[in-house]
Amino acid sequence: MNSEEKLESINNRIIEQIAENMKSYGFPSTIGRIIALIYDEGKPLDLDTLAEKTGMSKTRMSQVLREMVRLNIAEKTFVKGSRKDFYTVERDYYQIFISLFTSNWKEVITRNYHIEHKIQHDLNEIIENDQTSDDIKEEAKTYLEDSYKSLEYYDWIRRLVDFLESQEIFKHVPKVKDQ
Repeated sequence: MNSEEKLESINNRIIEQIAENMKSYGFPSTIGRIIALIYDEGKPLDLDTLAEKTGMSKTRMSQVLREMVRLNIAEKTFVKGSRKDFYTVERDYYQIFISLFTSNWKEVITRNYHIEHKIQHDLNEIIENDQTSDDIKEEAKTYLEDSYKSLEYYDWIRRLVDFLESQEIFKHVPKVKDQ
């Protein structure tokens, strides 16, 4: 294997490594491949080029890019002289991690706050119902206490998300280059 082939092999391994990282964060490996491709090019790429380089359809590529923009790890960018949509990616690995981690947890928090409030409403109806037996009321009160504890837990996660997004985390766990 000559040096050019070896370098291409290394590049492919890097792309796969980033793709695997995305899977471990709970996201499609495609996102990692796109990050790696744009990062490797060192310039914004258009949808057609990305679809061609990944072997994906333009429709699927468009969906993935929209998801990446929603996650704040990619953005549309203007390229003078072109009418196509070009995309660039976040180049800071730490920020990519924070964006991916917090987006997942924000959804979990929102969903679970909604569920817990509904559960509390239903439990309070049971407790306040004059026809409910004392045993059932006591069990409902136990569930209600657990629900309050769940809300405290989700509030803790919300504060952790805020802590990460504020970049405050780096004062306590500094980036290597910041040490």
